[in-house]
Amino acid sequence: MKKLISIMLLSVLILAASTVYADELSDRIVENEIGNLEVDSNVTENTVVENIAIENSEIENKVSSSDELSSEENDESSEVDKNIEKTGCSTGANTDTDSEIEPDEHYIGVRYAAHVQNIGWQNEVSDGTTSGTTGRGLQIEAINIALDNSTSYSGGISYASHIKNIGWQNEVSGGNISGTVGRNLQIEAIKMHLTGELSEHFDIYYRTHIADVGWMPWTKNGQISGSIGLADRVEALEIRIIDKNELSNKPVITSEKSYLQGLANSHLTYSSHVQDIGNMPWVSGGNITGTTGRKLRIEGININLSQDTAHSLTGTIMYRTHVQDIGWTGWKTLGQYSGTSGRAKQVEAIEIKLTGQLATFYNIYYSSHIENYGWLGWASNGQTSGSTGISYRVEALRINLVRKGAPAPGSVANYYKNKPVYTPKPAVLDVMSQNAQVRASSTRWLIMTDTSACQVGVYSGSYGNWSRVALWSCGPGKPSTPTVKGEFTIYGRGKSFGSRSYTCWYYTQFYGNYLFHSVLYNRGSMTQIQDGTLGKQVSHGCVRLDINNAKWLYDNIPNGTKVVIY
Repeated sequence: MKKLISIMLLSVLILAASTVYADELSDRIVENEIGNLEVDSNVTENTVVENIAIENSEIENKVSSSDELSSEENDESSEVDKNIEKTGCSTGANTDTDSEIEPDEHYIGVRYAAHVQNIGWQNEVSDGTTSGTTGRGLQIEAINIALDNSTSYSGGISYASHIKNIGWQNEVSGGNISGTVGRNLQIEAIKMHLTGELSEHFDIYYRTHIADVGWMPWTKNGQISGSIGLADRVEALEIRIIDKNELSNKPVITSEKSYLQGLANSHLTYSSHVQDIGNMPWVSGGNITGTTGRKLRIEGININLSQDTAHSLTGTIMYRTHVQDIGWTGWKTLGQYSGTSGRAKQVEAIEIKLTGQLATFYNIYYSSHIENYGWLGWASNGQTSGSTGISYRVEALRINLVRKGAPAPGSVANYYKNKPVYTPKPAVLDVMSQNAQVRASSTRWLIMTDTSACQVGVYSGSYGNWSRVALWSCGPGKPSTPTVKGEFTIYGRGKSFGSRSYTCWYYTQFYGNYLFHSVLYNRGSMTQIQDGTLGKQVSHGCVRLDINNAKWLYDNIPNGTKVVIY
């Protein structure tokens, strides 16, 4: 095309130059001949005429030659015009002011704008330019995308956003808003695709810049870019449309993940190997593995994590155990057993940590139930849970996978112990208290009476767990009139009894005429003691007490209470 245009221009220039040259040459010849006539008087008129004729003939030949060249150039120009009509391409020359330049059927552009936190709608950008912000921690909340389509292909663009607390919205078409405005909800992922004939001839490429990661790899044609389940904001995006036949200048699609898939606590599973039981069933995050209240040691632990490998986070879970007589074992990873089996050795502590993107987005919490302490607080991210140096067994374990920024599953205090629990040695029970533990009473009270030691013990509690609340000196029956021995039950009481010479106050009846009552007072008196002997066998069969103690029994011990006399 360019060659033809050059030939046409050259033809015009040559034709113009030939005409000018012929005119100038003719003038000069005439002038010269006239001059010659004036100088050479010997030359005849005929000679001059002949010379002029010869010169004019030469000029005509030159002009004729120029006309032939111009004719050839015009023929070539005509051929160029014919080619233009056939191809529809334009040379750019205004040969026809009424003609129109046809559109480029291989060009399409994309325009887009982002609504950004604290900023609002940004200016529209196009064709791979960044929309949004980076390095400022600002979320994109909505997007609007449109096409510049100068092609003859039908179709458009459709796109959708994954929104915090909402999830995927329905697709919208070009020029419409996807996302939210005024609700402070971040876009976390996007996807888009061309429609109609456009999708057959062009690819749409896009990528997102997300918090905690940065730019995600390029993806195209409806694939997801960003993250799901990580509560991670999209901060910027770039979009390009490329002809499918374009071999260069297109984004590279790599094997890297175009979006990241978050994890739930249920994706975390673990199992323990327990004394006398063996391998426990696998449980998911937050549940208990092991036992409590059975004094059984955990001997080993295994941890696993199930996730979508195509879009999983990088990294893994690492863990190790502190084992009786061994100490800390080496670090293990997903699906590997840490501890011992068949060696009767208890796990005493555990450490668990995350690596890679798992550590970027999540905390791992774990709590041990250990001997003598019970449940400890929640350790996290490599801290020691359990005990060392005091030989306390781990009996149960709980593990939780928690998104960064979310609260811990419980108290994070006292997750590790290295001092034994102080357990005072139990006092050696006296004979009366030992004897009380094997007795049952219909009430929460028990009365024990030792006639040899002349003592009454008052106990509170229950079978096997009686605690003595009082121990009094008493005056049981003398050898000639001994107090009845055996197990009896309180069933009656009264304020006093006596004779013409004495009064006994506050009696409590446990068998026939056998009573607990006060020492002897003068008749009707509560201050004049007639016989106050205690600590000896002095009565006629009843059990004498200080008046205050007799009144306490009278006021507090209900009927049905067991009485043991020996």
